[in-house]
Amino acid sequence: MQATQPVHRDLYIDGKWTQSKKGSRLDVICPTTEEVVGSIPEGTAPDVEEAISAAVRTFQGPWSKSRGSERARFLRAIAQQMRARRDELAALETLDMGKPICEAVLDIDDGANIFDFYADLAEKLDSKQWSSVDIGPENAQDFSTNMRYEPLGVVAMITPWNYPIVQAVWKVAPAIAAGCTMVLKPSELASLTCLELAGIAQEVGLPPGVLNIVTGLGHDAGAALSSSPRVAK
Repeated sequence: MQATQPVHRDLYIDGKWTQSKKGSRLDVICPTTEEVVGSIPEGTAPDVEEAISAAVRTFQGPWSKSRGSERARFLRAIAQQMRARRDELAALETLDMGKPICEAVLDIDDGANIFDFYADLAEKLDSKQWSSVDIGPENAQDFSTNMRYEPLGVVAMITPWNYPIVQAVWKVAPAIAAGCTMVLKPSELASLTCLELAGIAQEVGLPPGVLNIVTGLGHDAGAALSSSPRVAK
């Protein structure tokens, strides 16, 4: 598959598209033709720290206290947009990492279904909040126990090249459902559909700082993300 025009994308941090602080870019090479079909920013540790700061600020705001039903609306809206743009996203996936277009289409459908799946779970969280826990009749006279579900915090996500959008969605969707914020570093070999996912999140109004995406190399951006003490998981 050949691109009609080069595909160039930026980092997505705090709801905004931005260049990397280093200013350099990585070529996107189509495995089928070995042609350069675009570029992505070479994010480094300072970009990761900026993304984590955005995620921390958003987590400390209203997002982490939002109802599951509110978060479910965003999840369903993202799923809807993925289905509406299925052919475009599948073509981009094939261009970026070389899998057959028929498989790429299935991956986009799978990704949309995952968002819907976690939307259902997010809605169920509301009814489970403060639910009573059976502690046995011998303790019921003196104690009562209730369960409260809380988001963990900032989540780090580092995903591989072979199922770019699906691997990302399996992490992004549950994090949104739980009320976490996140920083995603997709593989430098296949980042384009993950960056498109950020664009979809922006289109549906997902609050800035919930989803942040930093492209770059593992020994720099990946290492900074995986070693940050501000990351909860």
